[in-house]
Amino acid sequence: MKKVKFIFLILTVLFSCSDEKDGDWDDNIELSQKQVEFTAAENSVVITTKGEGWWIIDVSLDGRTDFEQTENSSGDFLMDENEFLIERRSPKELYIEMSANTTDSERKLLIGLQNGNYFDGVTITQSAK
Repeated sequence: MKKVKFIFLILTVLFSCSDEKDGDWDDNIELSQKQVEFTAAENSVVITTKGEGWWIIDVSLDGRTDFEQTENSSGDFLMDENEFLIERRSPKELYIEMSANTTDSERKLLIGLQNGNYFDGVTITQSAK
């Protein structure tokens, strides 16, 4: 009897494994742009989506991630820092603004998005002065 249980356990493990990843969702955000290049001057962009159920999961500027998130007047996401402003203005619109880059180094702003078990993001690269 123990032998039958052992064989059943092994067969169950073998047949339950598949090549499909758990939580491997299709793109349900559908960003209009994932990469944006800015000059060193003050710039802004509006990124649109086809999906509405997404949210922002992380933001980093040149590896720094300690930013405070608040809400705009609509109750949507707002992050207003000296170097950048990120605002979810509607269920399908993300506004991103970067102040002028007066440094000798390129700046990279990364914005991570999630909808269910699908992850995506926007990368803003701003030239040095």
